[in-house]
Amino acid sequence: MDIDPNKRVYVYFNLHKKCFSVRQSGKVVSHDDCVLLKDCRFLVGAAGRERVLKEKKKNVHAGISGYVVDWVPAGRSECEVIYNPYKFTSFVDKYDHEPVDRADYAVLSCGPGWRDVEAVWT
Repeated sequence: MDIDPNKRVYVYFNLHKKCFSVRQSGKVVSHDDCVLLKDCRFLVGAAGRERVLKEKKKNVHAGISGYVVDWVPAGRSECEVIYNPYKFTSFVDKYDHEPVDRADYAVLSCGPGWRDVEAVWT
């Protein structure tokens, strides 16, 4: 299935496949090592996070919503973004732990043993 660039996607890190899963209109349409998004919202489901804390077992409850693009312009500012349900209630800047809930663009990339999310504001 192709991704419709005019519809929002929801992207999350797939722990089993070790890549990003891209969901659109309720269906997973792609698994990718790199995803570029615009008009990004960093989302955490409170109930899913509470279930993780209670059961000590991960579930899909956090991801980034946006529109898939082919490139990301250079930004005025950018930061690395992380999320850890045991430490934070939202996505945060990796270094100062300030909450991040939106960005103009996001670059999501991963490889063997690592994953990186960078928020970009233009």
